[in-house]
Amino acid sequence: MFKKILTGLIDQPLFTSLFVADFALLLFHRPPFLFSLMMVGALVAMSMYMGQKLELFRK
Repeated sequence: MFKKILTGLIDQPLFTSLFVADFALLLFHRPPFLFSLMMVGALVAMSMYMGQKLELFRK
């Protein structure tokens, strides 16, 4: 499962860099509340997209 996640992230370098940058900004920096709320929304949307794209637990 970890190999599938890693391969999926390597296949899309732009998406991965946006995801990591967004996560790092939210983790280590305190942006204004509204901007922070938009960034959390973007992070959730990216996570949901990657979850659907990777299909880790396909039946």
